Amino acid sequence: KSGEKLKREELKKGDILFFDTHHRNHINHSGVYLGDGKFIHSSSGKVYGVTISELNKGFYLDKFRWGIRKL
Repeated sequence: KSGEKLKREELKKGDILFFDTHHRNHINHSGVYLGDGKFIHSSSGKVYGVTISELNKGFYLDKFRWGIRKL
């Protein structure tokens, strides 16, 4: 609960991202924004390991909830 919530268009490299991948109104996944619409995270899906994914298309497009910036 620390840090100001950021919208998709406010994200910068290094921001922490939060997702609700099951649309159950709770956060169950996170990652780190890399810039250019990409983020790194640990996937339990097909990749099953650390991977880089697209934030603005595909599976995570409608799962993103907010980001935060920690300095």
